[in-house]
Amino acid sequence: MTRKTLGLLVAGSLFLWGCEKKLMIGVVLPETGPAAVYGASIKTGVKLAFDEAKATQKLPPGLVVEYRDSGSDPAKAAALADALYKAGALAIVGGVTTSEAQAMIPIADKRERVLISPSASAPQLARMSVYFFRVYPSDDLEGAKAAALITTTLSKRKVLVVQEDNPYTRGLLPVFLGQLNSARGTVVGTVVVGEAGWEQKLRDSLTALQPEVVYICGYGDAILNAVSVIRGAGFAGNIVTTSAINTATLLQKGGKLLEGVYFPLAGLDLASTQEPTHTFVKRYHEVYNLLPDTYAAHGYDAALALIYALEGQPPRSGRDIQLRLKGLGERRGVTGPLAFDDYGNIKHFPHSYWVRDGKAEDYDQYLEQKEAELRRKLLELATGGGQ
Repeated sequence: MTRKTLGLLVAGSLFLWGCEKKLMIGVVLPETGPAAVYGASIKTGVKLAFDEAKATQKLPPGLVVEYRDSGSDPAKAAALADALYKAGALAIVGGVTTSEAQAMIPIADKRERVLISPSASAPQLARMSVYFFRVYPSDDLEGAKAAALITTTLSKRKVLVVQEDNPYTRGLLPVFLGQLNSARGTVVGTVVVGEAGWEQKLRDSLTALQPEVVYICGYGDAILNAVSVIRGAGFAGNIVTTSAINTATLLQKGGKLLEGVYFPLAGLDLASTQEPTHTFVKRYHEVYNLLPDTYAAHGYDAALALIYALEGQPPRSGRDIQLRLKGLGERRGVTGPLAFDDYGNIKHFPHSYWVRDGKAEDYDQYLEQKEAELRRKLLELATGGGQ
């Protein structure tokens, strides 16, 4: 992006708001470009939360919510954030990807304004600024859960790693590898998606190295491409990947190729009767004629955290909102309590999921149900109840 373009972005926002001070929240999401599959879903959740709060008069009078498209470009995301902060925004929902969050956090820190991410999970982000919060768990937790899924849940040890090379995987993969090593798992080889000839290298590695599990560390399109190659090679072992696969668009696009693929996820219980989850699922379906995926849910929670922080006396600064977010305690979002640690991380823990009949299903819960069913049958046999 050129300096001229950045200047126009800033000037446009300043012209829009002029010198009039208004209470403003910004939303900067990748609605176009490679990360749009995440940004579009997140926006549905963010918009639903703010629209509902406005309709029920839970927002301060005169609050304006400004939406911007980053185009999946970290530099543009940072410029848009700076323009919104300069125009008066006390907080922004944004930093969907690790790359965009890394670019936006220094701006938020410099302006002393809040940036709350619905989905950026790289561990290193949390210590970049006291003004950064996220409602999706750190990869410290996802990486550990992925390793446990392989070594404990699936009882496998020999792993072939297929990875993208980007800031997201550079944060997640070391955690996974450390936990895998601690559990006496072994990496038999590594294939980097996007390198020349990677597809053939993957096929050759599956044949020569005989892994029990393939772990795919990357974003959606890389996951789909790798799974396609693995399925085409006739691999009979397990495939484990990242939570980045869990959008309605990617699950639909992958279709039968994704059946039986495992991944860690701090997910949304669509069948929950607990509030606000139950009402959120119902309202989301009414508005969009779809069931929400985890990105829509975390977008909703990012907006909801700010809505809670805006209650009472209108905040006068980013510091006011920062302190209020830290004080939310056990106030609930649709994915769980909106309780943040000292570094702005949400205190949620991922479960093991798998793709079953085209949908993401809680595999930990599935196993618990199967075990309960087995215990019931054994009890019936022992007591003669099955006769």
